[in-house]
Amino acid sequence: MAGFTGLPESKLAYGVYSLTGMYGSVEPGEAVEVLRFARRLGVEHFDTADVYGNGLGESLVGQAFPRGEGVFVATKIGYDFYGGGRPRRRHDREYLEKALRRSLERLGVDRVDLLYIHNPPLEVLEKGEIYRFLSWAKGEGLIGLGGVALGPETDVAEEALEAMSHSEVEAVQFVYNMLEQEPGYTIALWARERGVAAVARVPHAGGVLDESITPREAERLRDHRSLRRGGWYRWAFRVYSRIKPLLEDLPGTPGQKAIAFILSSAPIDSVVLIAKTREKLREYTSPESTIRLPSSVVEEIRRIYMEEVRESPEAPLKSLKLAGVL
Repeated sequence: MAGFTGLPESKLAYGVYSLTGMYGSVEPGEAVEVLRFARRLGVEHFDTADVYGNGLGESLVGQAFPRGEGVFVATKIGYDFYGGGRPRRRHDREYLEKALRRSLERLGVDRVDLLYIHNPPLEVLEKGEIYRFLSWAKGEGLIGLGGVALGPETDVAEEALEAMSHSEVEAVQFVYNMLEQEPGYTIALWARERGVAAVARVPHAGGVLDESITPREAERLRDHRSLRRGGWYRWAFRVYSRIKPLLEDLPGTPGQKAIAFILSSAPIDSVVLIAKTREKLREYTSPESTIRLPSSVVEEIRRIYMEEVRESPEAPLKSLKLAGVL
């Protein structure tokens, strides 16, 4: 059943990103089974993008759920990977229409439930082309909801305000977790005020918050997580060492408590889970992930973050100022 934002009422979505090489390889047959296992666990919302694996993510969803029956599918377009080489951002109307039709073919559907424009920079958001495209796509019955996936620029808060000033944007997706609270926290508040769905991604900060990697392993990463700025993982592990004692007496695994923090601390409509294995999926979709953490714990984690954020190599200072927290 859909909530008031049009998203499924269940707060947990599955990030197909997990299965497309961004977090290490997964054999395609097993990837399809992982998606079906997620559905059996109660996950309805599946989040992907055309650029994930250069079409692989969408193809996997299409194989796992023929005609999209029984699931809510969100995808993203805006990176041109069709010409070979490194994908480049393209948000012109001609390309977006072509990309949407190709996405629908891979997904095996006539209509996708939610279409995000993928990481448009502020100068694109300030023009009208992507909003006219979303309006056209909805009018043609090709999409259910229109949205914008925000990032990776440093002025994400400014991008969010611009995107949400247009009625065609019904959902925004952004990074939000214990180690990256702003501007996501403030964007979620703005979204709630405007009736826009708020979708959080990267709940475990690349493996720090679920303790799936060690500091030494973080230094040797070669997948998508290695794109973090130099020194970020050292900062993250140090800050997490301050947060962890606050969580130790609470129920659940570190990964479950990281998800619970997101849902306890901000008006988030959906959290996109990253999980390559069935074991991790079972862990993250267990009831402990959606418990309410004590407000005193949430407030203390927020205080620690605000003390430390200026020292982060990825400190979003421009967005922090716009959000009014600096």
